[in-house]
Amino acid sequence: MNSIRIRKIVMVFTVLCVTVFVVSLAFNFLLPTYLSHKLNSDISGASSIGIIGGADGPTSILISGANFSLKYTAIYGILSIAGIIYLTVVNKKREL
Repeated sequence: MNSIRIRKIVMVFTVLCVTVFVVSLAFNFLLPTYLSHKLNSDISGASSIGIIGGADGPTSILISGANFSLKYTAIYGILSIAGIIYLTVVNKKREL
């Protein structure tokens, strides 16, 4: 019974890590790449992109110039891979 509970906890943790990894990758890599292509400017090194719009003025896109390290994205990616490997190994052992 204890191994089933541990497996469920690891599965939930792995799903959360995969979700955080995909969202972080999208906002820190894919969105700046898309906007740099769309705006015809080099913003691939931007750490923050903000879109401000209002009813009384034009929409503005603000881009900060500091580089953002992708260490949190890499950590969640590694945790996701470790969880998937653990769940695969446990599943293979259960089948035997």
